[in-house]
Amino acid sequence: MRRAKPDSDEEKVFAYMRSRLFPWNFIVEDVELESLRHFVPYAIRICEDRGIKKGSIERERAREVIERELRRMLNDYLHAEARGTEAFAFAQALVHTILYRLGVSLEEIVNIKALGGLLELDIEEIRRRERFIRDLISRNEDKALRLFGKSLLNRKVISEEGDYIGNVSDIVFDSETGILEGLILAQQKGSERLKIPANNMKLNLYSNSIVLRYKKGVNEQQ
Repeated sequence: MRRAKPDSDEEKVFAYMRSRLFPWNFIVEDVELESLRHFVPYAIRICEDRGIKKGSIERERAREVIERELRRMLNDYLHAEARGTEAFAFAQALVHTILYRLGVSLEEIVNIKALGGLLELDIEEIRRRERFIRDLISRNEDKALRLFGKSLLNRKVISEEGDYIGNVSDIVFDSETGILEGLILAQQKGSERLKIPANNMKLNLYSNSIVLRYKKGVNEQQ
């Protein structure tokens, strides 16, 4: 099947974001399985950065979290990368990763039968894709998080205002779970090393830098 032109693809993404069916219209798109394999590790990294995991958010708020994170990802992704149709694969990977990490299934959040009837879709195909993505997540989660941690070495660290603070000199994992606990920061001035808790930073996937949520967090570690 011939792909649409990039401009048309981007227009479709923006139209989907404005639709009353958002965000579920993104998960019913037919995307290539290889694209899902590519984006699942990125979705895991986003969820880890946002602290999205089981017990962190009430189940009733799952839809709200999905809408917020998907809209944020799509805005950043389209602005920085402008990859058109790949945004649908990224979106599906992110939605299902959020649900997986919260311990919630798709059909607990949205009425798939009603959605399938409205859009004249094969709901079994939607379910098969969900199972496929969940399997990808279960097989990639630990690996993705460890690679994510290693990829942080030497990353530039900036404040929310954009001021350069230093670079990552080391990473700290929990010895039992392997979860990223924090980073060791080499400051711009002097040789002192400071530990920054994981919940006090966020990763900018597009500038490859780490942003401290609060500059105060650095001072408190001194």
